[in-house]
Amino acid sequence: METQPKRKFFIFRWIDHTSEAGGIVAALCLLAVTLIITYEVFVRYVFSAPTSWVAEFSIYLSMALGLLGAAYALKYNSHFSISIVVDRLTEKNRRRLKIVTHLMGTAYSLVFVCKGLEMPSSPMTSRTPARACCSFPCGFHGPSSPSGGFC
Repeated sequence: METQPKRKFFIFRWIDHTSEAGGIVAALCLLAVTLIITYEVFVRYVFSAPTSWVAEFSIYLSMALGLLGAAYALKYNSHFSISIVVDRLTEKNRRRLKIVTHLMGTAYSLVFVCKGLEMPSSPMTSRTPARACCSFPCGFHGPSSPSGGFC
């Protein structure tokens, strides 16, 4: 008789789904950055007509890529790590260290989300441009910060 695997608590299912969605959005951001930079190189060197928006958008898309891709990488335990110290620990101490680092990461994410929610509110309402070359507000990139912390 086969036993069915235990069903995860709803918050863990939600985290899994948002991490997957973040990975998909991060992949789309990477594709978009690749395409707009390729476009910029093409128009700059073929038509001698550089754009003013590609640098700004590539920065914002790269921010979203890093923030959303981090959750996806964490889900699959594919973050870059140096394990020379951890490999020398006993299994019990390794587990303790993992708990401490996860708690520290959670605390950092909470601060990141709180500060990220504060960030876009004033520039969006004041309509302050991000840079002289673009006319969209500074708060345009703001939603990527809290969503990266939530994932």
